[in-house]
Amino acid sequence: MSGFYPASEIQPPDITLKWLEDETFFSICSRQHAIWGNHEPSATFRLLSESPGRPATHDFAYNLNALRPSIRSVWGDPDSIIHEHTILPLFLPFQSQPHIQAVMQMLKGEGAGSIKYRLGLVTGRFGAEHPLKACSCCIDSDFCRHGVAYWHVAHQYPGVLICPVHKVWLQESVHNRPWSGRFQLALPGHASLTHQRAEDLEPIELEALNQLATAILDLASVGNSRSFEPLLVRSVYRNALSQVGYRNPTSSQVTSSLVQHTSPLQPFHPLTSLPTTEQKASTFIEQLIRSPRGHSHPLKHLVMITWLFGDVSAFIDAYDRLAQEPEHPDAPQLLYTDTQAAKPSEPIQAKKLKPKTLKPPMRAQILRMLSRGAQKHSICSQFSITISTVNKLLRAEPLAQKSWIAAKFQKDLLKHRSEWSSLLQQFPDSSASVVRAHGPNLYAWLYRNDKAWLVQEISRLPTGRNGNNSKVDWSERDIELERSVENAMKLVLSTHPDHTCNKQSIHSLVPALSSCLQNTNQYPRTRALLLRLKQQRF
Repeated sequence: MSGFYPASEIQPPDITLKWLEDETFFSICSRQHAIWGNHEPSATFRLLSESPGRPATHDFAYNLNALRPSIRSVWGDPDSIIHEHTILPLFLPFQSQPHIQAVMQMLKGEGAGSIKYRLGLVTGRFGAEHPLKACSCCIDSDFCRHGVAYWHVAHQYPGVLICPVHKVWLQESVHNRPWSGRFQLALPGHASLTHQRAEDLEPIELEALNQLATAILDLASVGNSRSFEPLLVRSVYRNALSQVGYRNPTSSQVTSSLVQHTSPLQPFHPLTSLPTTEQKASTFIEQLIRSPRGHSHPLKHLVMITWLFGDVSAFIDAYDRLAQEPEHPDAPQLLYTDTQAAKPSEPIQAKKLKPKTLKPPMRAQILRMLSRGAQKHSICSQFSITISTVNKLLRAEPLAQKSWIAAKFQKDLLKHRSEWSSLLQQFPDSSASVVRAHGPNLYAWLYRNDKAWLVQEISRLPTGRNGNNSKVDWSERDIELERSVENAMKLVLSTHPDHTCNKQSIHSLVPALSSCLQNTNQYPRTRALLLRLKQQRF
């Protein structure tokens, strides 16, 4: 009868559970649901919260400000719940402070809203769905130690596919998936988990997955206390590439090295978007070393970090060293004036020259040379005079000074244009950001003094990124998805001939299937295959 009373007047039973080690907020809500003996999750949420709406999804908790005081006194305040019992800390280090504050307020409020879009999960190509995962060994161990199995935070981070403790493959739950039906408060059990992988992992795959999982957990552990400035992160990556001898970040040597690093990871969901060709690896690198255009998924950074540094701690050390340098590495380059530029190249005189009065023939000859844009130091050397004499002459002859400035500028213009063209020949098929990285001073001079020409030249270069305007081959995607479903079914039937094909089993075998089919206008071949499987009832 509690449903007939306002939520504020409903009092929860005296039994309030305490946290278990590394337990998620969803897990403790599920345990509380079980011990209270409620049939519907809504009944449990009414006892936990003073306002309508559920405060628990299995990845991001929300509506936490509405938790009852009696619950907060045991479970802690909303901040501690978010930071210690959800996966959010993994996504914080590469977010700006305003972004972090906005996300925290959304989780404390009545609805998570567009939190996954704000965190870059929707467009990050690693998927926005975070299925519940559990380790079969942890389930048995938890039963022995606590009398109940529960969801561990360390298992839920995207990209963690191996249990950090037992080094076995994590199994996904069939609960709370887009294809599983209604929302449930549930605890892990062997019967509700997908089948264990039939084939054994290769040693190189296991090592790569363990390295990535360790990096994910390390990043999450500092997520509540550290945030990284995007421009500095870009510079850290560039410095690391140059320190290992990679002058051109998108050369064949670099991209093949990245492909070698990502290939053992790419077959496994949600890492299937990682590059497996040199062209895709070049795009991947350029996205992380160019000027930031938004927030990248942390898995993208962690792949870069494990490739260049091995672990997160080495990356943080490099970041801190760079941050302590007196000058910001991405500060705009200041251009030297003509007087400043001339100083390093002035010849060392055998004897100290003094300003002197020029005779008319010599004076006329010097003025003619200056009007053609001759360098001051060459005139000083030829006529054995000082810079002050040349400057005094130019001040006395305004027309000659104007001609000298114009002629010198034209010479410098041609020189810098020629150097930029030479740079383009050294790095053919590279984007403007890659070429710029190899001649920052040259780019800065042209940008300030010959911007129209520079922009025209850059417009002819490839962008270096596959953005929203890139053409998607939907037919090829459809064929690949259809093949994935067929291969998954063949694999299962080869080991379990009596396996029954249903919607739940197919989606559990092909994790990407659910998100792909949300696009109702695409994947006709795959939809036809699913219809045949449903009719045949394998």
